[in-house]
Amino acid sequence: MRCLAAVLLLVASVSAQKYAQPEVYGPPTPYTYGYSTQDVEGSSSAEESSDGTGRVTGKYTISLADGRQRTVSYYADETGFHADVVTNELGTESKNPADVTIQSSAPTGPEAAFAFESQRLKARSTFAAPVYLPAPAAQGFAALRPVRGAFYKRRA
Repeated sequence: MRCLAAVLLLVASVSAQKYAQPEVYGPPTPYTYGYSTQDVEGSSSAEESSDGTGRVTGKYTISLADGRQRTVSYYADETGFHADVVTNELGTESKNPADVTIQSSAPTGPEAAFAFESQRLKARSTFAAPVYLPAPAAQGFAALRPVRGAFYKRRA
């Protein structure tokens, strides 16, 4: 039993030394990949490539069944990640934050509100609030009158 434990310990230490060595990476190698999918909710596609010098370029597109679409073209190099976004999604504006340019064809907030006013749900009253009328002062104190009658007879 001790022999088996010693052998297992030896195998474990040899395999640990094998995996403990640092990996050495060579220069970047050129590559290209891409894909395209489609289902009931829409479609998407992507492509990316590298030239072997460390620069990566790519593009992806998302198209939804309701007409929304986003296309992002990008590149990354020693200066960082840079993207150009073209979209028609509501809530987006044409702006250029950081190293990204956004070109939106979606209507702005007020324009979108006006365009979709006909689709907005209109509130309908389904409850009529009760109407309260003030009682005359004399009737208001009727509950405070002393009770007299047949229930309270004096016994002699």
